[in-house]
Amino acid sequence: MNYIKLIKYIKKTKRNILNIIAASLAVCALTVFLSSCESIIAPVGDTKLPPAEGASGSVFESENVTAPPETEPPENNESGENEEKETEPESPESAPTSDSAAEAPDTSGDSPFGETHVEEEHLFGNYTPPTTEAETQSPPQPTYSPSYPASTNGTAPLALMYHLILDEPTSSLTNLFVRPSELEGHIQALLEAGYTFIFADEYDYYDTKTVIMSFDDGYVDNYTEMFPIIKKYNVKVTVFMIAGYIGGDGYMTRDMLREMSDSGLVSIQSHTESHPGLTSLSADSLRYEFDASRRELEEITGRKVRAVCYPSGRYNDTVLSVASEYYDFGYTTVSTTSTAGYPILALPRLRVNRGFSKSYFASMIP
Repeated sequence: MNYIKLIKYIKKTKRNILNIIAASLAVCALTVFLSSCESIIAPVGDTKLPPAEGASGSVFESENVTAPPETEPPENNESGENEEKETEPESPESAPTSDSAAEAPDTSGDSPFGETHVEEEHLFGNYTPPTTEAETQSPPQPTYSPSYPASTNGTAPLALMYHLILDEPTSSLTNLFVRPSELEGHIQALLEAGYTFIFADEYDYYDTKTVIMSFDDGYVDNYTEMFPIIKKYNVKVTVFMIAGYIGGDGYMTRDMLREMSDSGLVSIQSHTESHPGLTSLSADSLRYEFDASRRELEEITGRKVRAVCYPSGRYNDTVLSVASEYYDFGYTTVSTTSTAGYPILALPRLRVNRGFSKSYFASMIP
C-alpha cells in the first residue's frame, strides 16, 4: 500500500517539475523577445524632437507644435476705417536748404507733398506709435457724414502740418525737425502769396486765401523756437497738444501754453489725452480721450477747444461720430494741398518736411 502511494507521489512531483521547467522556458523566450524589441525601438524613442522655430525656452521645445506669432494681425478695414500709413523717408536730408540749391528735395520718387508719411514719434516720452494700415490719399467717404461749413462759397483753407522746429534733430526721424530758418521762409512765402493765417477752429470757406499752420504734439521747441518767429511776423498758428503730456520731459508746460494762448497768436487745440490708436478704442474710451483733453486745455487757456487732431491720422465711423459730440473740426494726416470737399471732421493737412526751402515751399502751395 505504501509502495503504491510512493509511486503516485513520484508521478505527481515529476508533473510539477515539468510544468515549472516549461514556465521557465516561456519566461526566457519572452525575455529574449522583449530585448530584441527594445533594441529596435530605443533609437526612435530616445530621439528628441527639435523645438519649434522661435520657441527657445518655451513649451514648444517639448511639443511638435508651432509657436503662435508674437504680433496680432492688423485690424480689418471693413468698418470704414480710414488710416494713413507713415513710413520713415529714405533720404530726409537730401532737400536743399537755400534758394540757390536745387528746387525739389530728393523724395526717391515719392510725392513732394509728403504722401509717404513719417510715423509720429514722441521723442521725450514712453509712447509707442500704434501700427497703421495703408493710407487713404483720396477724400475719405465714411458711412457717418459730418456736416460741412455753413457756406462753401469761396476758397477752402490750406492746412499745414508741422511737428518740431529745431536746427539739430534729436531722432532718426529727421524729416519731423523743420529748421527755424525754414519755418521763417515758409511764413514769408505764404505772406507774399497773399495768405491770411487763421486758427484750426476758424475753418470755413473764405473770399481770400487762408492757411491753417498747425503743430502736432506740443514739443517744448514750439515755445522756444516757433513762438518767437510767429510773434515776429504777427501770424496765427495752432498747436494740437497731447493733454496728458503737458509738463513732461520735452513737452510744453501749462505756463508756456497759457502764455502762448494769451498772446492771441496761438490756439491750443486737442490731440487727445494720451495719443492712443483711436480706432481700437470703445466709444466710452473715445469719450474719455476727447473730453478729458478738452476740459484740461480749456482750464489752462480759458478758451473754447473746438478742434481735434487724430493721433497718427487714424479714424473710422465710430471715431468721427464720438468726436462730433465734443468738437466742431477734426484733422487727419492725409497730405494734400486742398481741403475742399472733405468732411469738416476729417480735414487733410499738407505735411511740411525738413529741407523745404522757401522757394520750393512756395512752388508747392496753391
